[in-house]
Amino acid sequence: MRKILFYSLISLGPWSSARAASQETLTVRAIEWNLAWNSAPDTEWNARVIGAVSAAAKARADVIIFPEQFSGGRSLDNILDGVRAAAGEDRFVVLGNAPRRAMGEDHVVSRAYALSGGAWQAVDKLDPTPAELTAKPPVKAGARLPLFRFRGGVVAVLPSYSLQKTEIAASLKKRAVQLVLVPVPAEDERGAARLSRAAAARAVELGAAVVTAPPSPAAPSSYLPAQKGFDLAPQAPAGRDFRIPWKKILDLRASPEGSTEPRPFLEASYYQVEI
Repeated sequence: MRKILFYSLISLGPWSSARAASQETLTVRAIEWNLAWNSAPDTEWNARVIGAVSAAAKARADVIIFPEQFSGGRSLDNILDGVRAAAGEDRFVVLGNAPRRAMGEDHVVSRAYALSGGAWQAVDKLDPTPAELTAKPPVKAGARLPLFRFRGGVVAVLPSYSLQKTEIAASLKKRAVQLVLVPVPAEDERGAARLSRAAAARAVELGAAVVTAPPSPAAPSSYLPAQKGFDLAPQAPAGRDFRIPWKKILDLRASPEGSTEPRPFLEASYYQVEI
C-alpha cells in the first residue's frame, strides 16, 4: 500500500496566541463559483478570483476556500500574488486543485494552493480518481500532505476523493486536526452522497469541523463534532459563510476532569482483528 508522508509544515505563520485563545468563532467562506465563467478571457477570470477574495476579506472572513477544478484547466500560478495581496494578513486561503505540469514531465499533478502565514504552500492531490489516472497526460498522486497551524488549531486541506479514504482519516486523527477544508469538483448525485457521508463521519472521528466547497449551483456544507455543547442539526450557511465554533473545537482536546462523555477522537486503541 502506498505510504503518505504527513509533514508538519504545520506552518507557523504570524498568528497571535492571545487572539487564538479568545476567538470564539471562525468565519469560513466557501466561494460561489460558476464554472461557465471559465470561458472568460484570462484577465477577466483573474479579476473574478481576486475580486472574490477581496470581497470575502472585506466581509471579515477568516478562511476562504475555492472549489476543486474551479480554474477550468488554467494554471493557478499567475494569480497567487494577486490573491495574497487581496487576502491581507492573517487569513487562510485555499485555491482548489488544478492540473499543473512541469516542463519535461509526462504527467501532471492536481495541485491546490494554501495561503498560510502570508506564504503559499502546494498541496498535491493524494488520490487521483480513476478518470484522472487514465487521462492524457495522467495525474500523478502526491506523496505529502502538509498540515497548517491557524488561530491556535491544526488545519488540513483535502480534495473530496481523499476525504473518503479511511487511512488518511486515521493519520489526521493522530495529528489532532481540528479543521478540514474540502475543495469539491462538480459531482453527480452519487458522488455528492459519498462526500456528505464521509464528511459527517470525519467530523465525528476527528472532533473537527469539516467544510465542503463545491462549485455553483451546489451548496457548501459544514459538519461539526457530535459532542455536548455543539448544535447537532445540519448547519445552514449565511449565504456562503459558516460560523465555526472555534473555541469549542479547540477545547475538545482538553478533557474536563471527571468527564464521562465518550470522545473517540482522543482514543489511541489498537485492535487485533480475527476472521
